[in-house]
Amino acid sequence: MTDTSIVTSALRFAAETYEGSFRPDASPFVTHLSETADLVAKAGGAPEEVAAAWLHDMVEDGHVSLDVIRERFGDAVAALVAGVTDPDDILGAATIQERKAAQAKRLATAPAGAKRIKMAEQISILRALTKERPRSWSLERSIGYVEGTQHVAEICREVSPFLNEQFAAAHAAAEKAL
Repeated sequence: MTDTSIVTSALRFAAETYEGSFRPDASPFVTHLSETADLVAKAGGAPEEVAAAWLHDMVEDGHVSLDVIRERFGDAVAALVAGVTDPDDILGAATIQERKAAQAKRLATAPAGAKRIKMAEQISILRALTKERPRSWSLERSIGYVEGTQHVAEICREVSPFLNEQFAAAHAAAEKAL
C-alpha cells in the first residue's frame, strides 16, 4: 500500500465499521476518529500513525481483532493500535482515574506514534465533553476523566508541541464546562 492509500483504506474501513454509531452530541462516531486522525497528521504523524488513528477504537470497542487490523493494514499499524488499546486489566479499573493512571504507566514505554494517537484521542474526547457529557457518564466520572487525562498528557508531552497546546486548550475548556 502507498502512504496515501493506507490512510484512505483506514478511513473507509472505519467509516464502514462505525456507520450508524453516534456520539452523545448526535454527531457520527466517525467524527471522533476523523478529529483524532487530523490531529495526528497535523502533529507530523507518519501515514501509518494517521491510519492507526482512524482504527484506534476498533479492537477496544469489539468490532475487530488486532489480527484483522494486522492482516488488512500491516504490522506497523497493528502495533500502534495495540499500543493505544487498553487491555482487560485496564478496562476493568475501578475508577476512571485508575484507568487513566494505568494508561499513562503503559504509555511510558510506548513508541512516539502511539503517544501521538493517544494525545489526539484525549483532545477529541475533551472537546466533546465541552459540548455534552455522555448520558452514561455521571458528573463524577466526567470530572475524573478530565483530571485523569493529565496523567496521560504528562507521559505523552514530548511527542508534539502542537498536541500539547491543543491539549491545554481542550483541558481548560472541559474543566470550565463541567
